[in-house]
Amino acid sequence: MHFDKTSRQRRLAKLHSAALALGLLLAWTTSGFGQGPSGGPSGGLPAFSDPTFRERLYEAGGIADREVHNGKSILAVSIEGNQTVSSSFILSQMQSREDRPFDKETFNRDMGALYRTNLFRKIDSYVDDTPEGIRLRLIVSERPIIRSVEFLGNERMNEGPLKKHAMLSKGDALDPISVNSAKGRLIELYKDKGMNQVDIQIVKGLKTGERDVHFLINEGPVERISSIQFVGNEAFSSELLKARIKSRDSRSGLTKYIGNLCSDLKLDEDRETLLGYYRALGYFDAKVDYQKSYSVEGDFVDVAFVIYEGDRYSVASVSIAGTERYNADELLPSMKIKANEPFMLGKKLQDERFILDVYGAQGHIFCEVEGEVVYQPDKQMVDIVYKVKEGDVYRASDVRVHIDGDFTRRHVVLQPLRNLRPGETIDKRELEAGRRRLIYSTIFNTDPSRGEVPRIEVNPVDNERSPTP
Repeated sequence: MHFDKTSRQRRLAKLHSAALALGLLLAWTTSGFGQGPSGGPSGGLPAFSDPTFRERLYEAGGIADREVHNGKSILAVSIEGNQTVSSSFILSQMQSREDRPFDKETFNRDMGALYRTNLFRKIDSYVDDTPEGIRLRLIVSERPIIRSVEFLGNERMNEGPLKKHAMLSKGDALDPISVNSAKGRLIELYKDKGMNQVDIQIVKGLKTGERDVHFLINEGPVERISSIQFVGNEAFSSELLKARIKSRDSRSGLTKYIGNLCSDLKLDEDRETLLGYYRALGYFDAKVDYQKSYSVEGDFVDVAFVIYEGDRYSVASVSIAGTERYNADELLPSMKIKANEPFMLGKKLQDERFILDVYGAQGHIFCEVEGEVVYQPDKQMVDIVYKVKEGDVYRASDVRVHIDGDFTRRHVVLQPLRNLRPGETIDKRELEAGRRRLIYSTIFNTDPSRGEVPRIEVNPVDNERSPTP
């Protein structure tokens, strides 16, 4: 390989520059980097942390990312408007620096790098072209940056969980929306721990110019449930309803301080659970709410769920719309929901599954079924209409196997899919059965937290689509 004289000189100069940079870096590392006359960080402004290697390399006049052949040299780079972010940090993000040739493309990339730090709202750049060289001036408008996050008044909760739920950290952008959202998450955390009377005030972090976020917390007592009662329930016993909710009482004092935290968030979920249970069984007019009665000390609570059941709706009619392959009369006799019987959501879901299976067995693997409930409030009746989108019939064109790892052979995967062969109509039920066999084989990972679990994907190919028989 041949190098001309100019190229050789350029490489020697570059190596000399690198050696000089390394020597300065080592010298400053041992003597205390960036210390001015007062011992503070250089630039007169606080950095977020100790200088990084990139910042040290900049101060040492490090090596440019790429060689530039044209352009005047940069005489100076000045930074204005920065109040929180140090000048050394800003300059460390840039490749355009003093005593280097100026290149417009590199300078534009520098501006993009500065914006990607998310520390600035706006950056105005000025390029002053003088006979001696280029002078660069940046006027930055900083985003408010969080300097610290503190919690005051917390006694039962450690700062670790509070910081985790606040999701605010030093160096993050500060705005009222994020601070108020943090307050809401903290309140949810306390309520989940039974402190429903918690009061949290934001004493710092909302006013213009503030850089610290301080939360003042009045935790209140830890509430525990003494008893749970149900009022107004006639169709279902209190024992049955109690088994369906998550909140637990003290079991007549046997577990006075175990498992009976009173969380308003959980009580709200219990209310929705009971309401969903009633409506799934046809009580569409049902209403559920709860009341809390405090003890004298204010730490134990008696909870009463107040229920209005209303009348139970029955099924007036059942119909199927959108079918072409089958007549409704062929499907309706095998369906669970019947006219003049009480409505039950479970049966409706079974009927949807039944129609999907019927079509899926014939290759309609993308069939869609939606059971619409049409209410007749004046009669306490509903009409059930199953809307079907049959879709096309698909045949298997090719069975492709992808395995992460080098130990499992292709035939090991194909064996559970033995009933699915190229050229045959795809049976959706067989696809599901094959997936179950893959999972139950214990050869592959079945824990989603540890990676992907076995799955079967069907990708339509236009020329492999078969017309509906």
